[in-house]
Amino acid sequence: MYKLLIVDDLPIIVDGLLELFEQTVHLPLEVMKAYSGEEALEVLSYHHIDIVISDIKMPGLGGIELLQEIKSQWPSKVIFLTGYNDFHYARNAITYGGFDYILKVESDEKIIQSVERAIEKIEEEHNQEQRLASAQSKMRLAMPTLQKEYIWGLFQGKHVTESQLVQDFREIDIPLDATLPVYLLIGRVDAWREMFRTPDKTLLSYALQNIGDEYLSTHVRSYSVVFELSKIVWMIQPKASSVSSSSDFDWIEAHRFTSGILKTVQATCKRLLGLSVSFLLGSEPTTWDNVSDQFHSIKYGLVQGHGLLSGVIMTDKDVQKQDNDKTGSYHDSFYHARVQLLMSCLENNHREQFNKLYAELTVIWNDQGTPYERKTELYHSLSAVFLFYIHKNRGIRDYMNTLLDLDKLFRHSDSASWPELIQYFWQMADCFFEWNAQRGTQLPTEVVNKVHRYIKEHISTDISLNALADYVDLNPSYLSRLYKQSTGIGLSQYVNDYRNLIAKDMLLNTTKKVNEIATALGYNSALAFIRFFKKKNETTPQEFRMTRFHRQNQGQ
Repeated sequence: MYKLLIVDDLPIIVDGLLELFEQTVHLPLEVMKAYSGEEALEVLSYHHIDIVISDIKMPGLGGIELLQEIKSQWPSKVIFLTGYNDFHYARNAITYGGFDYILKVESDEKIIQSVERAIEKIEEEHNQEQRLASAQSKMRLAMPTLQKEYIWGLFQGKHVTESQLVQDFREIDIPLDATLPVYLLIGRVDAWREMFRTPDKTLLSYALQNIGDEYLSTHVRSYSVVFELSKIVWMIQPKASSVSSSSDFDWIEAHRFTSGILKTVQATCKRLLGLSVSFLLGSEPTTWDNVSDQFHSIKYGLVQGHGLLSGVIMTDKDVQKQDNDKTGSYHDSFYHARVQLLMSCLENNHREQFNKLYAELTVIWNDQGTPYERKTELYHSLSAVFLFYIHKNRGIRDYMNTLLDLDKLFRHSDSASWPELIQYFWQMADCFFEWNAQRGTQLPTEVVNKVHRYIKEHISTDISLNALADYVDLNPSYLSRLYKQSTGIGLSQYVNDYRNLIAKDMLLNTTKKVNEIATALGYNSALAFIRFFKKKNETTPQEFRMTRFHRQNQGQ
């Protein structure tokens, strides 16, 4: 129901229009009236009026002045109905936001049509507002995922300019200053009880994250991400709001506070969650350009030396000291972190980042001062990376055998110089990236067809991204990108659309019960299937089946 206000200083005009709209039953209107501009403002102050039909020239507050008052306070559509056929009035009516301008000599149909257009405009704006509100709501729900994926990309070596980082942080509302470095802190659940299932572990990991966030927020600015189910990384900055106000003292105090509060976090987790947790804190702030190296270094430190124990609190300097005590000053955790990152670059086809890391790692093979044991360790580490990738991607071995001698991956001959090994692994990396490029351009149709065939044949079992990737012999993230590039939609959307199609077919053409259809489509419960179906079709499976059944009977 829409509220219409008629305003005119002539009662005969007001009463006549009131009678006209009371007889126009197809319009959902509640009609009100006012005999002056001042009286109209009083009505507007007590009622939400959707449409106003007003005379322009009235004693006291005229129509144009009334329009200006309305536009400053209310979203009503104002239609002017006047006896003045003057361009000056029409221009003012439109200039100040009037919806329409009609002469009193026009027919009743013209007046009704104007109101109909006003209602259509109101409904259109309302629908736009609803769509915008829905989009904003979905954005708010998706924001944590967007934030996590963006930060995770930085941890995996994604490089962006500072200006782009500032813009991205602002757009996805990451509560950190992109122009400042960060301390990194990684927390870990030391062990899970055997009774804990994956949902339990997920819930407890987020509980640990919330406890850490709450304690840290009292004195520092931080943002955290859960990863590998049992670990959380915090990025920490002083609470100062600008570079100029963040002094060295602020950074020292932020580090001191963070280090001091960790025992309290441990005790709270033990008391409330029954969990033993450990922490490793970076001793120096790191720039966003180096955040990936620092992250992998600290992550590696949690599985070395004292990091294997429970309930420990360490800094990266403690880890480095342990490494130096064990293997000499040349050994540090950065080496292991970068080897891990090298594997990630191969899997995700990040060639530029791979080249940079490889050059940094293999510089020791041209260094006369680096011990032989260290050089040999790097050889075995790189061989393990490439052998793992070959094993994981069936089909690449035959391609590689035609171009390189793979025996060098299994044993290092003393006759081969270290510089020769640098070139050998360069060539192997080139082959890997070339192989990925060829598959990306030559095989998308074949891959998509195989994926669709697998989904069709295994719709009742495991059709996860990992299962699909294993079937088509591709890295999961690579398969996801390739599929979307080839089809224009995501894999999960295709799976959901296919399930919905099969569900409708079964509901219309079989006598299977809803729980039987749910099982056939791979759902653990009928309730999960019903929720999925209702979200896709805005009706339950049973309602869908009965509606179609009634329509068929009526057609007969």
